Amino acid sequence: MPIQAFFIPRNMIRATIKDRQELSWNGVYTLFDSVNANNKTIYIGEAENIGHRLIQHDVDRENWWNIAVAFVVNNERHQLSKADIKFLENIMYTKASQAGIMKIYNGNMPHQSFVSEERVYDLKEIFFNIDLLLRSLGFPAFFNPLKHKSNNEREQLVYFTGRGSHAVAKYTAEGMIVQRGSKLSPKEPSPTFTSLKKLRTLEKEGVIKNDIFTRDYIFDSPSGAGVIIYKARCNGWNMWHTRNGKTLDDLYR
Repeated sequence: MPIQAFFIPRNMIRATIKDRQELSWNGVYTLFDSVNANNKTIYIGEAENIGHRLIQHDVDRENWWNIAVAFVVNNERHQLSKADIKFLENIMYTKASQAGIMKIYNGNMPHQSFVSEERVYDLKEIFFNIDLLLRSLGFPAFFNPLKHKSNNEREQLVYFTGRGSHAVAKYTAEGMIVQRGSKLSPKEPSPTFTSLKKLRTLEKEGVIKNDIFTRDYIFDSPSGAGVIIYKARCNGWNMWHTRNGKTLDDLYR
């Protein structure tokens, strides 16, 4: 489910909302006091109409913030539900609190809504992409490198072996880098496999030949890489693992 980010300076809030239909959709958003300050303040919110909610923040009594970054699913027919955005809001608040990088402006911790186990995997994937997008914009709200042993540990090799496959990759801030020589499952695609078009594109471009990666290739997420290798639906956070058996979920969540 592709996520779209809108970086909006406060003085362009109303004009941007008027021009972009997507900002009337369900989503989550963040407010920041500055792009350059070392000790930034963040507010984390959700709304069934992002644009309407941002306008409610654009009042004199909330003069502390200068930048809004809003996130919606880039597909009008497959929108996030109210439960989805409440779940994402809770994850974002929890991770920002654990990271301790920024001062959180919210008064209370958002309630975590109930979603199915299968939906949790999808929403964690969306959070992963929100995290990457915010980092790329200069807002590393959810990750504190000082609370992890080393960057090398975060970029250690991980392995994927489902359905007879054998793939090696590195998980980085830029994405999941699958290494040359990694082997896809030799089995026929599962009925749950929905990325056949992507697989055929990689084969046409010469990235994959005879079910083997001919060069290193970067995917947006662990599950994005995993489904191609597995040829079936999978949760990459649980299926990529170290030699010691620790999953990506164990390492980074």
